[in-house]
Amino acid sequence: MRLPPAAALALALLGISSAAPLARLAGVDGYTAAWWRLLVGSLATLAAALALGRLPPRGLLLSSLPPGALLAAHLALWLESLRHMSVASSTGIVVSYPVFAAVYEALAEGVTVETLLGAVLGFAGVAVLSTPWSGATPLGAALSLSAAAAAAGYFILGRRLRVKGAGVVEYTLSAYGAAWLLLTAAAPLLDARPWSPPGHSIPYLILLGLLPMLLGHTMLNYALGYLPASTVTTVALLEPYGASLLAWLLLSEPPPPAALPGMALSVAGAWLSLRGARRRGRGG
Repeated sequence: MRLPPAAALALALLGISSAAPLARLAGVDGYTAAWWRLLVGSLATLAAALALGRLPPRGLLLSSLPPGALLAAHLALWLESLRHMSVASSTGIVVSYPVFAAVYEALAEGVTVETLLGAVLGFAGVAVLSTPWSGATPLGAALSLSAAAAAAGYFILGRRLRVKGAGVVEYTLSAYGAAWLLLTAAAPLLDARPWSPPGHSIPYLILLGLLPMLLGHTMLNYALGYLPASTVTTVALLEPYGASLLAWLLLSEPPPPAALPGMALSVAGAWLSLRGARRRGRGG
């Protein structure tokens, strides 16, 4: 029986929205949470690659080191930001990564009205979400904003590799694996031991590596087979609202007063930036 696309999108939103509450429930630092998410994600992707017979070539493994480094930075910074601000503010800021990507592409290819408006709205939302009325601290806002910039770089570099012919399974495994190896290699330099968290944190850390990727991204990819990319992308941008709702239900953390309008601006800016990028990609 075929899963209805609308049901797939609902499951995808639940999956991607679970990351922030699960990280909070784990109660560990961002570095440890990122290490476990990448470990579990890499193992799950490796299993899929082995089942499909699509292991990445050596050249792709090396090419994936730069985007892997940016992915590692994105996850470690964003997950750490959750220790210094509300779930609503943190997810609302980090979802602005399409604005950073659009600004970069605009500098290289020319500014469009949608790119400019998206940047204005997106950064206005970030400004609102960085205030104490949104449950933010200066450190938390800086971490989440840096994570958004790292995510933009990760997607820009990843798109270049995909355009050159890298398969989605092969690239995902390479990027996740590279990010995990880099975090592991850096741990002694930072006096970190992410592989030995408190015992009660491990179930949440495993779920952190499984739900956002397997339930979230798998369902998004499934929906792309039946629905326009614009529809799927818009659902992905709703993560701050889904994460805030789950934080309210699971953590008794309602969105602070300024968070909802801040998220609305941030999501609107990201959506406009993505729409402008798609039109530029079609040549019009």
